[in-house]
Amino acid sequence: MFAFSTLISWSYYGNRSATFLFGDKASKVYNIIFTLVVFGGSIGGLELIWDIADTLNGLMAIPNLIGLVCLSGVVAKATKDYFQRRKDANYVEINRTYTDFM
Repeated sequence: MFAFSTLISWSYYGNRSATFLFGDKASKVYNIIFTLVVFGGSIGGLELIWDIADTLNGLMAIPNLIGLVCLSGVVAKATKDYFQRRKDANYVEINRTYTDFM
C-alpha cells in the first residue's frame, strides 16, 4: 500500500513540476515517460534500480549547489548586517526581508 501511494504522489508532484516548467503539453509527455519508467523499474534488477536512483539523487544536488554558490554573497551580507545590528545598543528584533541585498 505504501509503495502504491508513493507512486501516486511522485507522479502528481512530477506532473505539476513538468507543467510548471514546460507548460500544459508537458503533462501528457511526463505521464507517458513516468509510466514507462515505472514499468521498467518493475522488471529491472534491484541493483540497477538502486544505481539509477542513487545517480539521479546525486544529480539533484547539482542545481542546489549552484544555488548555494550564487546566493553565498547574499547570505554573507545578510549575516553581516544581522550581527552588526545585534551589536547596536538599540537593537530591536524585526521581521525583515533581505530583498535589498539582492
